[in-house]
Amino acid sequence: MSRPSPAAPDWWTRDKRWRHHAIRSEAGSNHWLLLGMAAVVFALALPGTLAIPEELRGGNWPILAVLLFDALGAGLGLLALREWLAWRRFGEVEAVLDPWPGAIGGDVAGYFKLRRPLAADHRIRVELTCESRRRGHKKTITRPVWSHALDLQAMQRGEQQLWFHFKVPEELPASEPAGRDYHVWRLTLDVSQPGADLKRQYAIPVLPGPARNRTAEQATRIDTQPLQAALSRLMNIYRSGDRVTLDFRPGRNWVLALPLLLFGLCSIASGGFLATQAGVGSVFELVPGLMAGVFLLVGTGMLLGGLWTLGHRRIVLIDADQVATRVFCFGWPITTRHLPREAVRHLGWQRTGTTQSGRQTAVWHALAVHHRLGKPLRIGDGFKSRQAVEAAAAQLGQLTGLPVAADA
Repeated sequence: MSRPSPAAPDWWTRDKRWRHHAIRSEAGSNHWLLLGMAAVVFALALPGTLAIPEELRGGNWPILAVLLFDALGAGLGLLALREWLAWRRFGEVEAVLDPWPGAIGGDVAGYFKLRRPLAADHRIRVELTCESRRRGHKKTITRPVWSHALDLQAMQRGEQQLWFHFKVPEELPASEPAGRDYHVWRLTLDVSQPGADLKRQYAIPVLPGPARNRTAEQATRIDTQPLQAALSRLMNIYRSGDRVTLDFRPGRNWVLALPLLLFGLCSIASGGFLATQAGVGSVFELVPGLMAGVFLLVGTGMLLGGLWTLGHRRIVLIDADQVATRVFCFGWPITTRHLPREAVRHLGWQRTGTTQSGRQTAVWHALAVHHRLGKPLRIGDGFKSRQAVEAAAAQLGQLTGLPVAADA
């Protein structure tokens, strides 16, 4: 399929969001969007909710599955309230970019202008993401291309400028005007603190160029403790002599498991309810039964996937003679693999998938041993970003003496 003709180099200057290098977020409408979604969910669930007493008198207990949708609507309503409180507390926070626009092969850097001081106890994360988008007839498919996050040190009392600095690889795609296939760049500010959190997201222009910002590079205060603490909790490294053991314990991927379990249970409950409505009087009365089968099949698969993700444990042993892994699920041994040390080429990593929560995207990676005997041997997973798996590979390489190389 041929791509559309490239846009004019200055197309971005005509975008009203980018008339100035101080960019405003779109957070002012977040609470209204969530409130509208909550209203839609409640409206869809209302007929079933009102029918619960009568259905229960008839013995139709699966009707209680409707309450899950009511709970979803209530959760969206609470999120809307939280977003409104955060907007009232912080107001607009502008992102001031320098260089302008951001430079591929150079820097995306600048600072956030805070109107009000942050609480004394706060954690700051700034993330830069490049996404590929494809417009379809009914929805737009979004796929992360590249992402990098910075954990920053807490701001000092009285500070109102929060500096950030990213070095952007040359091979990444530039921002493009919206079309059938295009790329966008997003900058995300996430401040966790007591009370309402500060969350802002910005669509920014990023184009090829060598521009740098040495001031922002020096003013950006990176906090390495959150990443190191997260890796310690995930890998649980033990060392005894020349032997290194990694223990990826069950429950580490609960963020991935929880949606699978919830949607699986909802799908199974919906299938059970539809099964009670199936009839045999005509072809049309068989439709609920067929739909029940689909819901039960999909729900069972999601439930099993969620249980596997939640109960999955991996123990890895690396010494002078071998690399060995053993996989368990809720304590039951599943697989065991051994590699002779001389067959190992290097440590590397693989991208395993993405998850999206609202507008936040996580790009998950796994740690692997590349060897001469076949496919790479996975020795760890649950790394939420590329810099996390890179740091893990570097740490493990130092402990074991294995070389580290990025995957092609």
